[in-house]
Amino acid sequence: MPIDLASLRKLESPSARMMAEPLDDAQRIAVIVRLHADAQPPGCLAGGRAIAPGIVTGEIAAADLARLEADPAVRSMALSRPLQPS
Repeated sequence: MPIDLASLRKLESPSARMMAEPLDDAQRIAVIVRLHADAQPPGCLAGGRAIAPGIVTGEIAAADLARLEADPAVRSMALSRPLQPS
């Protein structure tokens, strides 16, 4: 079942293109997650990497986005977008 990105309240600034293209549950996506102070990264981000204090990146299945949002450690999250060639 496709994920409805509009239903995710902690999702920061999704592009119109992302909102228009539903994500399949099994699709792997890169996320950037901002955590509350002194919080540990959620288990679904196992293998994630800290890029700054309180900010981690990782790759998860689209089906895990709702679980990630529901985690009390998560302050906000963003979907990584590919860079456009200049």
